Amino acid sequence: MNSHESIPDINRLSIVSAVIMLAFALTQIVSFPTQTISFSVFGIILNFALDIETIIIILTALLAAAGMDWLILSHPDHQRYKVRWEYLRHWILPVLTTFAIGITLNAFTGGIAWLVIFGLGSILLIVVFISEYSIVSAEDVRPPFATIGLTGLSFALYLLLAIAVRSARLRLYVMLPILAFGVVMVVSRTLFLRLGEWDTIWGLVIGVMVLEIAIGFHYLPLSPIQFGVLLMGSAYALTSIYAAIKEKRRGWAFWPEPLSMIIVMTFISLVWG
Repeated sequence: MNSHESIPDINRLSIVSAVIMLAFALTQIVSFPTQTISFSVFGIILNFALDIETIIIILTALLAAAGMDWLILSHPDHQRYKVRWEYLRHWILPVLTTFAIGITLNAFTGGIAWLVIFGLGSILLIVVFISEYSIVSAEDVRPPFATIGLTGLSFALYLLLAIAVRSARLRLYVMLPILAFGVVMVVSRTLFLRLGEWDTIWGLVIGVMVLEIAIGFHYLPLSPIQFGVLLMGSAYALTSIYAAIKEKRRGWAFWPEPLSMIIVMTFISLVWG
């Protein structure tokens, strides 16, 4: 693989990353009154606050998808895709990254912590763009290192998203859609990397199972890190179990991956407790 297949065009990468992070920076200098949207579902009144931070997160997610699409168009092998919608598989991590960065930044208002998260978020976004770009010409063979790397990055982003959501102390009906969006994206991308095919139904099934776990954790006295670690570990374990079934593993080859993840994540949560 030559360098042009590994690293996207620097000018395009710089423009896309700079525009997205500039949008996040605008939340510190631009503001407007929060608008409350209320509606009733089965007699239950639900209230959603629409503010500049929420709008920026949505816009940056769209920019991340469009930016990833633009970067792929500069790849020498982009014509291997029969239709443009096949690019969608490469949008997942950039979109999830912007959600994780946006929600984390919203938990802080200025100060050193905000600047540190902003800087680390910028680096993370660039790494995600480069990672997705570099795998375009290799997805037919699904190299193990690329699969492991992107899978690890996907679940790390979901961990960050879960911690940020818990830290923001959102209401359950606001938290669940965000976690659902993240887990379905991560599980779908992971299954495609491991199995070479989309399995939307089981991606949704695993997503529902993780949300049921999240509801239980929501009412426990868990810190944001404990909540994120346990939820991410559950999502990974369920994903690896399904992948093992599809790969027709048997006996000792079936259980080590999910069990080791659950044990490690439980240990980490106890340490942080």
